[in-house]
Amino acid sequence: MNITMIIHPTCATSYTIVKHLHSKGLLEKVELLSASDMGIVFKHRVWSVPWIMVNGEPVATDPVEPGEVEGIIEGSGIEPPRDPTLRFMETVLHSAHASSLALLWGSLDPVMDEDLIKAALRSPLTGYTAKDLDPSRIDYDEWMDKFGRALAISFVRELWWAAEGNPPQEPPPMDELRVYVRHWLISKASLGRAGIPLNPLKNDYSRIDSIARFLGASYKALIRRVKREQEAILSDELYWRILEDRL
Repeated sequence: MNITMIIHPTCATSYTIVKHLHSKGLLEKVELLSASDMGIVFKHRVWSVPWIMVNGEPVATDPVEPGEVEGIIEGSGIEPPRDPTLRFMETVLHSAHASSLALLWGSLDPVMDEDLIKAALRSPLTGYTAKDLDPSRIDYDEWMDKFGRALAISFVRELWWAAEGNPPQEPPPMDELRVYVRHWLISKASLGRAGIPLNPLKNDYSRIDSIARFLGASYKALIRRVKREQEAILSDELYWRILEDRL
């Protein structure tokens, strides 16, 4: 059984799982690859990190716990999702690319991808497939709001990186912030022009503006949260020594 895990070093879930597997002596049983390499991302159709595959098939992605990955490696099995539809929606929520696509389009159609569903439902290990999803149970307004809040954190995290850890202490005025967020979301959901609505000028951006409103109200708290998360990861010398040997 060949197990491959594609991570990004700055991903909090990747960080937690790598440290856990290292402490258990299991990391050597996994081929570790970096999502920084776009060739790897394209080759393996990575939607989110960590992206875990068994014999080339996606079997898990975020949200995923260290114990679940341990069970995959040791062949002890995993607990099938109690609610496949909820599990899939949580997976979209935890993928900035998937949730940005869903929010930009106002639809789940762009993310109903076979590999993403496999990873969400752990299909090769549980037998659950797209047929087990029940879209009629999804409250779209509720989930679009959740996607917006999760993406607000991604926005601030990338702002923190771009500002070299010293972002503005106050958000811009709401009219400006609304445009910045729309611009960022179009870029986040697309690759070149791939993924952009047919007429982006006339796209319905009203659902996206909830991100700007949430940012305006929570900006300082989100900055503190991102700062704690990233400084903990970036300052962990053991973690970076592990990655230096494996990536």
